[in-house]
Amino acid sequence: MAKFKVYHVDSRPERQPHTAEAAQLALADAELVPLSPEQQEDIPAHVADADGIICGYRQVGRDIFEAAPNLKVVVRYGIGFDNIDWQTATEFDIVVCNITDYCINEVATHAMSLLLALNRKVVAHNNAARAGERVPLGPSGPLYGETLGLVAFGHIAQQAAIRAQAFGLNVIAYDPFQDPAAAEAAGVRLTSLEEVMQADYVSVHPPMSPETRGMIGAEQLALMKPHAYLITTCRGGVVNEQALYDALKNGQIAGAGVDVWDPEPVHKDHPLLEFDNVIATPHSAYYSDASGPLLLERVGEAAADVLRGYLPRSVVNRAVLDQVSLTAHPDR
Repeated sequence: MAKFKVYHVDSRPERQPHTAEAAQLALADAELVPLSPEQQEDIPAHVADADGIICGYRQVGRDIFEAAPNLKVVVRYGIGFDNIDWQTATEFDIVVCNITDYCINEVATHAMSLLLALNRKVVAHNNAARAGERVPLGPSGPLYGETLGLVAFGHIAQQAAIRAQAFGLNVIAYDPFQDPAAAEAAGVRLTSLEEVMQADYVSVHPPMSPETRGMIGAEQLALMKPHAYLITTCRGGVVNEQALYDALKNGQIAGAGVDVWDPEPVHKDHPLLEFDNVIATPHSAYYSDASGPLLLERVGEAAADVLRGYLPRSVVNRAVLDQVSLTAHPDR
């Protein structure tokens, strides 16, 4: 019998048996227990003996923390963690982990791919070629010498900047939490959100939080140039979808590339999909043949680290470390 139990609270039958996660958890003598779809309708009733929880999209908060008195760690699949009440987790001495190092290059490449496809009107010309037609070439910036504005300048945006610079774009960014000297060393000038929104291309990268929800709304979109494109690959809800719809409808901007939606999955009748100048992808920016397996491994590893008393690679609620004693992992 295993020493610890870790519950997967939104497991899908087609994705079981979660071999990669289970292999990492075995290092901590922990058993992985996927909840059935029926059990997932009342998670607190089925996790009373949980030492750990892993989750994707389910809300994990006080009701679950109170139901599981031995709970030590919650790990989310992915970088975002807005579905976990991490502040309350700290009250219960629960370590909350996200996975921050598994899809940085993939998302940066996807953002740049959307930018390039919008600039070159790839989708429209592909459709025209298949129909034996030609479409008006219309306005299309030279890319080289134009400006990309990044909203937030974390790891993904930094990689997007490297790719953009390779195409000859100037890069500016808004991020009040980043060091201007470090950004300058990367060839990127930190500036105001207002100036970033006036770039030729605007790519949005903040994590989701109460502070960032809707931060790109009608006021910010009104600052964009008529020939400019908006790209969003962060989290649905950071960009106000109604405001983006209105901006496209009124011709305020030239188009958009959208990978993230609120809510998800995106519905085929979503209003933004009525525009030919919107390139849409179904929250797939994170994926590659390498990133998918790495994510699964990292989730199991993070839970196992905490159960073994080791500091995981990423802790969301850093304040909990004043209450929970974790030591550095000997192999990192």
